[in-house]
Amino acid sequence: MKQKFIEWFTNNNNGCSPAMEDDRSFVREKTQHMFEAYQAGVAEGEARCAALAAENAGLKTAIEKHADSYIMCGYCRTERDGKNDDVCEVLDSTPATDAFLAEVRASAVDEACLKISNAIVNCYQDELVGLDEAATICGDFASEVRKGVQS
Repeated sequence: MKQKFIEWFTNNNNGCSPAMEDDRSFVREKTQHMFEAYQAGVAEGEARCAALAAENAGLKTAIEKHADSYIMCGYCRTERDGKNDDVCEVLDSTPATDAFLAEVRASAVDEACLKISNAIVNCYQDELVGLDEAATICGDFASEVRKGVQS
């Protein structure tokens, strides 16, 4: 949601605060754009939340089944309580959770990049190249984190 709103605001920054006409009514078009950006963000957030909830419900069910039995886990080859080894497989396959956590980590990198970019404004010429390169590295790293690349 934040990203979509920021993109909208960047492209339409003069519409951030709806103008008032002589009759003191809001300009409908500008408020409509703001509301659509908000709705798109909410829908995106709800979809991510639903995917996480479904994954976690699957984890809970698998853990409950696993807790009621005792065998050698065929997946990780360790002795476990459980009639099946679904828990190990489920714990290894959580794409929505992994994507959500990757976004959280990437957002932290984005914040660092923003701080570096803001520091560039107040630096001397000889510091500029280093800070600019640092901001580029942060941006590239945030993209890699979102894609799941780990070094």
